[in-house]
Amino acid sequence: MNGFAAGPAISEGHLTDAFTSFIAAADRLERSHWQLHEEVSQLRAQLEERNRALACSQAENERMRLALAQILDALPCGVAVLQTHSEKIVLLNPEARRLLAIPEGESPLWSSLPPAIRTMLDPGHCQTWRQGDEHDFVFATGDKRRCVTVRYSQIGHDDSTTNSVAQNAQVILTCRDTTAFKDAEQQREASRNLVALAEMATVLAHEVRNPLGSMELLTGVLAGDSGMSEDSKQCVQHLQAGVRSLSAVVNNVLRFHSEGTSNLQPTKLSEVLRSAVNFVQPLARQSGIALTSQLTLGDIEIAADAGEVHQVILNLVCNALRHTPTGGLIKVCACFEARGAHNVAVVEVADTGNGIRAEDLAHIFEPGFTTGRQSAGLGLTVCQRIVEQHHGKIMVSSEAGKGSTFRMEFPIL
Repeated sequence: MNGFAAGPAISEGHLTDAFTSFIAAADRLERSHWQLHEEVSQLRAQLEERNRALACSQAENERMRLALAQILDALPCGVAVLQTHSEKIVLLNPEARRLLAIPEGESPLWSSLPPAIRTMLDPGHCQTWRQGDEHDFVFATGDKRRCVTVRYSQIGHDDSTTNSVAQNAQVILTCRDTTAFKDAEQQREASRNLVALAEMATVLAHEVRNPLGSMELLTGVLAGDSGMSEDSKQCVQHLQAGVRSLSAVVNNVLRFHSEGTSNLQPTKLSEVLRSAVNFVQPLARQSGIALTSQLTLGDIEIAADAGEVHQVILNLVCNALRHTPTGGLIKVCACFEARGAHNVAVVEVADTGNGIRAEDLAHIFEPGFTTGRQSAGLGLTVCQRIVEQHHGKIMVSSEAGKGSTFRMEFPIL
């Protein structure tokens, strides 16, 4: 045989239909491909948007975390976050470190907490904290004392019936420095006690003053009795000295706690000074100290309350007597000094006593300041107050072992 066998004949119509079907299928496939491509593009765009949003959220969270950390560090109260069951300190801000005396720069351990705090956090302790409790603690660091009020708050699981703390629960301790507040409370209490004591002293002084005046009058009458023996006269002089010393104390108490002003009237200063020196003379004799006066003012007058000027001289002489040994000298001098339109009367009370230490000079006019137990520390304060109410001024000069001189200047009328 010299030829190929002929295959089945394919009609031209069938081939055209097949080719048309293939083209349609290819078109559908191409459309599906582009549709898939568009969907992938959309998904990629959505993913990129989500990624950008996530990145922004993470950045915002980081900014918020840093801001909260800065706020926490800047708080004026201490904040400590603790895990009590694992005995772990989660967070401490700088103020908490300061108040709880935990050094900076070291990783805080549970043992770094003050023992009193650890005891209160112990679940087995009978006085453990409850939600919202506050307790006061006193921590001593060296020679310093710090009062700290600590508030307890619990985060995480909280069984309100048993107040138990879950294993993963944390507690927050908020610490406040209340040292100044506690000190102010103590000072207020001390002030109230001082006010009550001052009121009582004033009442007693008022009650004592009247019988004291009667005793002064009677001792004056006895001193003028020429029929007394020398021993009796000496006893009367001692009695006069005691009464006048007590009178000075009573008048100082009343004057110190009085809010009234001086009743200033034209007064011959020499007469008042002479009377005051004579009044205090028995005290000097009893102490074995010479008391002299040198008054060259003549009839010069100042605006004064005679009784209060009398009290100033009494206080200054009594003060000199306490610091002058037996055989010493106290001298009261007064003279006129011309200063143009502002002439002054100068009064000095000088002694040959022990003098005043240099470190004490700045404090001698302060209420309650005294260098011995014989004085309540009111005499010189009262002197300064009276002199200033008389529009004058008082100064002191002293040298240890050589005595002291108090100088007063009063404007002349």
